[in-house]
Amino acid sequence: MTLPIFLRPLPLFALILLSLWLCLAAPALAQAQGADAAATEESASGPQQALAQLIEVLRDDAARDALIAELEANLTTQDTEAAAATEEQSPAEELRSFGSQIADFTRETVESVARTLSQLWRQLANVPSIFAGLNIGELEGLGAILGHIAILVIITYGGLILLRRLGAGPRARLRHLFRRGGWVAKPVALVLELVLDIVAALIPYALGYTVAVSILGIPGQISLEHSLYLNAFLMIEIVLAVLRTVLSPNEAEQRLVHVSDASARSIMGWSRLLVSLFVFGQMLLLPLVTATISFAAGRAISVVMVLITLLTAAIGVLVAREPVRRKLMTFVSNNEARRGLSLPIQYWHVLALLYIAVLAIVALTRSSSQFQAYLWSNAQIGIAVLVGFIILNIIKRVTANGITLPEPIRRRSPELQRQLNGIVPVVLKVVRFIVIAVVVIVCLHGLGFFNFVEFVESEFGARVAGSTITILMILVLAIIAWIALNAWVDSQVNPELAPQATARKRTLFALMRNALTIAIIVITLMFVLSEVGINIAPLLASAGVIGLAIGFGAQKLVQDIITGIFIQLEGAIDVGDVVAVGGISGSVERLTIRSVSLRDVEGSYHIIPFSSVDTVTNFMRGFSYALIDMGVGYRENVEDARQAMLDAFEELRADPEHKNVIIADFEWMGINAFGPSEVVLRARIKTLPGKQWAVKRAYSAIVKRLFDERDIEIPFPHQTLYFGVGKDGKAPPLHMIRDDSENAEAETLPSEQTPPAPARKRRPQRKQIEGKDMPDIDAGPGEDDDR
Repeated sequence: MTLPIFLRPLPLFALILLSLWLCLAAPALAQAQGADAAATEESASGPQQALAQLIEVLRDDAARDALIAELEANLTTQDTEAAAATEEQSPAEELRSFGSQIADFTRETVESVARTLSQLWRQLANVPSIFAGLNIGELEGLGAILGHIAILVIITYGGLILLRRLGAGPRARLRHLFRRGGWVAKPVALVLELVLDIVAALIPYALGYTVAVSILGIPGQISLEHSLYLNAFLMIEIVLAVLRTVLSPNEAEQRLVHVSDASARSIMGWSRLLVSLFVFGQMLLLPLVTATISFAAGRAISVVMVLITLLTAAIGVLVAREPVRRKLMTFVSNNEARRGLSLPIQYWHVLALLYIAVLAIVALTRSSSQFQAYLWSNAQIGIAVLVGFIILNIIKRVTANGITLPEPIRRRSPELQRQLNGIVPVVLKVVRFIVIAVVVIVCLHGLGFFNFVEFVESEFGARVAGSTITILMILVLAIIAWIALNAWVDSQVNPELAPQATARKRTLFALMRNALTIAIIVITLMFVLSEVGINIAPLLASAGVIGLAIGFGAQKLVQDIITGIFIQLEGAIDVGDVVAVGGISGSVERLTIRSVSLRDVEGSYHIIPFSSVDTVTNFMRGFSYALIDMGVGYRENVEDARQAMLDAFEELRADPEHKNVIIADFEWMGINAFGPSEVVLRARIKTLPGKQWAVKRAYSAIVKRLFDERDIEIPFPHQTLYFGVGKDGKAPPLHMIRDDSENAEAETLPSEQTPPAPARKRRPQRKQIEGKDMPDIDAGPGEDDDR
């Protein structure tokens, strides 16, 4: 539903009124509390006089009796009137409607706002009296005092510029460390650069103090104006150093907030101007004018400097109106959210100017100390929001880019980085929630809606805060213990650091890591439940009953675990072995107490519970054999084929790629079988475990080449047709029937066309027949007969 044109400004107007009321409610409440305290002090003398009169009455017996009688009569009269009033008002109270209660609430609210605005108007009417104490003639002496500070200005800012230029080299190296370093080096580089900026301000500050004590003024003493200026200078530079670390105008990668280079430089320039105006006005001019001229003049000059600062801030808001609006619109990607927030984003500068106007009103109607306290409470909210945005931005970067460990740590624990990147997003979600909660609490505390200090000091608040901190510490320690466990296990099974680690050792360490991880989770959960307030003693007592119930209800799971324990005790399977379990062959990638995970030759991943394992075939124990079943034709000489196979073995053993995995001589076993069309010759090559397949493939390639060179036939599957022989020794005739259809078709073709050439028949491929793959064909007496 779209509002009419004349009603569209109403939401903005309502938002402005609500912001104005929230901004003015805190100062008005503080003033009301001050007024109540003053009234209490003024009326404190009244009870003293009444007490003196009461003492005189009590000393006189007749007067004391008369007083008692009068009090008893008044008590009886008040009880009667109260009972009558109750009887008369109770029906009326019952007849009060919900609408009447809402009307009373709104009336009280409007009256409160009206009283606040009326009080504010009276205070604004007294604003001209603030500047009445400011005499231009009295300020002429202030110019001479400020002239004495000019020397310190030259010394401090000249030294600051010189030191910042001298620190360009170390700053460049720190920025290089930030770009090239990991997640530990980056914050170290940021902190060191911040320390470098602060030291660059401390050295001119100390030099200025030395000059002021020894040269300017009385030797051994420092004047008020010199001390005030130097303190203001140091405060400004520390604030600007922190802002420079956050905004990083000259290095986009180090920027902690998501703004462009031009925006960062612009914000830094405006911040330097505003901070300098405010700090010099409140920390230099205000105490200096108050001490040398008068309190009224100091109050007036403080208000003037505040108004100048706020006017400068208003100009900056108007200058940045459009860039900030475009930047805010980029944060709102959702169309629904964009429509809902389009009005506040479009008129953000109106809200900012309204806030600046409220600060000006507070500065005009409150004392300098009250204004500074009010400004500090607002600054706490701003700092909390800024720090929250910085932390959330860092979390976003870490989540997007992941954690990159230094190279030595990656070499020592190759899996640690992957494991950290798996758990860090979950931890960062918890950290994001904690950061948002802390920012909200600080904002509510600054606005006065929630007193966090009183909450923590209360019994319930102290218990909640203590439990929260303890739980966070438990979780942090659990994560550190888990990381240390994984790093230690990786270092023990890393082939580079522990080349003597066997597959058996890697398997046991993997199982130990799983068991200790479960133990860490269980212990952490128990401590957390205990801190929350849940009694874990009944849980521990019922663990046996639950375990028994699980044993009866999950017998298959128990069988998996028990079988897995015995398999591990016997050392039947290790990680990295090639095994055949449950009818599936493959390489063992993961081994738990309940199941084994295999990757077969096609890349399929199989998870096999141990309860379904009857037999374990391990191809990686001690040594292996490359079994060679070579088929040759019946007409071939077996000795020639044997010599060719021996020559192929010698050529294979001379190959640098395979000579180190062959651990014995060629084992000739002779004729293994007579196949349908071949004689199967068997031999074996002893290799290191797991190398038999590669050796067999390489050996088969060499044998094929040598057999072809020596014209030794490797037969392919075929059949010999035998027609039998008569008693006279002659074979019966084979009658052939000729199909003339092709000739007839060719005769019907035109003379200019020729019949297509008959398709060339492909010669069947020769195939090596090994063992059980031989076809079951009933062959004749020999392959030299008709085929």
